[in-house]
Amino acid sequence: MAWGAKKDTASAEVKSIDLSLKQAEDMKSDMICQLGELFYDANKDNENIDEIYKEKVDTIKKLEYNCKVWNNRKLKTQGLRMCENCGNTLPYDSSFCNKCGYKLKAVSEELVII
Repeated sequence: MAWGAKKDTASAEVKSIDLSLKQAEDMKSDMICQLGELFYDANKDNENIDEIYKEKVDTIKKLEYNCKVWNNRKLKTQGLRMCENCGNTLPYDSSFCNKCGYKLKAVSEELVII
């Protein structure tokens, strides 16, 4: 086999290995993310969570709240709001949800400092 052919074969093998490595690393990252989501969902209301996790869980809760506020602001610019009970989209000035009958509360517009 000529030197150039060996080099091409080695190069193709390296590319194949790189692709497999990237796929394995991506799968690992996805699994860590899924594990983190499972842990967060299981512990977000746990007041006795270990201190090493508490700050991150609290920060995620604040981010979730801020996302809700930003979504409320976006809907308000469209003259809409969302029912906190069922997620139905309603006119902003609604007092009750026309889908589930829930009495709507004032829409929160204050962001939490993170």
